[in-house]
Amino acid sequence: MKTILCIDTASDRFALAVIRERVIETFEAEANQDHSRLVLPAIAELLRDDSLEAILVVTGPGAYAGIRVGIATAEGLALARGVPVYGIGTLEAAALAAGIADGTVVHPAGRGEFAMQRVEAGTMVGSPAIAAPAALAWAKPAGEGASSLGGNEVSSRERAEAALRDRAPKIRSGSLAAGAEAFYLREPNITVSRRHQAAAS
Repeated sequence: MKTILCIDTASDRFALAVIRERVIETFEAEANQDHSRLVLPAIAELLRDDSLEAILVVTGPGAYAGIRVGIATAEGLALARGVPVYGIGTLEAAALAAGIADGTVVHPAGRGEFAMQRVEAGTMVGSPAIAAPAALAWAKPAGEGASSLGGNEVSSRERAEAALRDRAPKIRSGSLAAGAEAFYLREPNITVSRRHQAAAS
């Protein structure tokens, strides 16, 4: 059976979704920054013996290591199976999941801040930006973490399912360009290890 797989590793909880014909099956689990160990076994269990048609992957913004693992996994599987990879932004997937035509979507950006983007007439407007919670309180946004802002919470499972539901017909009709490139709003918050600090002193 021809199947399209969606991988969403933009959050601490990762999600997978597959569409077989028109039926979607999803999986979600806590990764605790261990995406690289958990994602492939979960994909194998979800796919079973299906023949992959294409892979859709959430490209960010989101967890820096998670996004890297998701895209690398998608590209590795695509190379092994000889199928194309397609990308979708985290915020667009959240907007699709929330079903909003006009409003604001958000995703945690670390340091207590959020990635945010406007949706107007069902289209993502402008570029994603970083905003403090106080700047979003009026917006009643949708997305992960939105409930803390008085908005509509969207899980990684809901993002993956909505992304796949939207993109699968476009992939199958050939109207969507292949390619997936990671999108980050800021550099990763990485510090020098104690071992390297000691070696430098």
